Amino acid sequence: MTKKKIKLYFQPDKVNEPITYHLVKEYDIKFNILRAVVEEKGGRLLIEVEGQPAQISKGIAYLQSIGVDVKEMNEYVMKDVSRCTNCGMCVSICPAGAIEMDRETWEVIFDQGKCIACGLCVTACPPQAMKLKI
Repeated sequence: MTKKKIKLYFQPDKVNEPITYHLVKEYDIKFNILRAVVEEKGGRLLIEVEGQPAQISKGIAYLQSIGVDVKEMNEYVMKDVSRCTNCGMCVSICPAGAIEMDRETWEVIFDQGKCIACGLCVTACPPQAMKLKI
């Protein structure tokens, strides 16, 4: 089994279609919605998919064939512990709950597995300990 994070960009005419349902039914892909935005100009969806690599490739090909723009997440956030002052500025701004404050040690804990690479913590971090890597 493989896990990947992918961004989907939908045209307005695709927003109301059950596209992700087909990933489960036709391609046996499990997915977790990490972030969703629906606007008049279309929609964006960040999902983590899990399945056999061949099935994930087929599912991505299906999405592309119906006009969904698919981008694999090649960027991620890293914490430079040598720069972190544990100020906590990043904790409340993280929409994914990937950054928490340990209430016993008052240390900022970063869980990269939960991170959706939105970059909000990068801009909020005064000592620039959070970095977006590509």
